[in-house]
Amino acid sequence: LSQHLNINLMSYDYTGYGLNNSKPSEADCFADVEAAYEFLTKTEGILPENVILYGRSLGTGVCCYLAEKLAKSNCRIGGVILQSPLMSAYRVAFNFRFTMPGDRFSNIDKIGNIKSPIFIIHGTRDEVVPFWHGQELYLAIAEEFQYKPFWVKDAGHNNIELNCQGSGILQNKLGDFILHIKQLRKGE
Repeated sequence: LSQHLNINLMSYDYTGYGLNNSKPSEADCFADVEAAYEFLTKTEGILPENVILYGRSLGTGVCCYLAEKLAKSNCRIGGVILQSPLMSAYRVAFNFRFTMPGDRFSNIDKIGNIKSPIFIIHGTRDEVVPFWHGQELYLAIAEEFQYKPFWVKDAGHNNIELNCQGSGILQNKLGDFILHIKQLRKGE
């Protein structure tokens, strides 16, 4: 992906996930993304406008958290990519139209405050996070930051890349989004 899009990538594990054996928590996930962002911007000297956050599933909650926090401090990142995003943790299991006390990763409450372009990718047959979560999140984005979503026909939660394999369409859509961000910067 890095070579196809001619970009640098950084990935990390959240506390309690992947190779990390600690107990997972929302607060630790937020601290992890803040540490990763600080490493990129402070240690490596990457400008915020050159950072594109990419989260998948639960990781979309971490991306929305950081993007909203940065927007509220008048720091604008390059963009946000949300793959198979959830409106919130409780809403995956229950069709609530409001945030319940104790809910986690409440993207629906944050996404409208993000001040960077947002690209949503979601499989139309997602069996874990219902497809309508992606649709509702897209509608909640401030209009000036909406980027045309990619609804992957017949893809589920864990097979978007496989569903797009061979055609190159996913890489092309990601490349188009990156180009969109670059064009926006030139126009500022």
